[in-house]
Amino acid sequence: MLFLLLTATTPQIVETIDFPALDAAIERCERAAVLPVFAAEASRRSAAVTAFYQEQLHIASERIAAANQRRTLREAGASAAGQGESAASDRELSLRQLALDDRQRALDDQRRLETMRQEGVDLKRTYFLSKCAGNKKAD
Repeated sequence: MLFLLLTATTPQIVETIDFPALDAAIERCERAAVLPVFAAEASRRSAAVTAFYQEQLHIASERIAAANQRRTLREAGASAAGQGESAASDRELSLRQLALDDRQRALDDQRRLETMRQEGVDLKRTYFLSKCAGNKKAD
């Protein structure tokens, strides 16, 4: 249940790329297939950075709010009659923190994948330029 909630609330920031198909197009120096991938890369990276930043900002803001609530609960010092409410609030804050931790891990994984994707595209662009520099055939 929590997984479904996380997948619904965590944006899919990293676009997948068919590296084997890109590799095959590079090997054949198919400019028509390869160049659009490279041309769109700057815009796609910019959008990914913005999405990563927005998600990290939301996570950080929610962590700060949860920490402030937890500190308020501690400082208020629960009275004998209010301890039940305080315990419930503490449980709620703990569950909220776990959800934030899950979102952070998902974002970290997405950033890791994005870094790997960018490195792969950069390496393939370099390889394409060195392999196909003299091959100006129209495909």
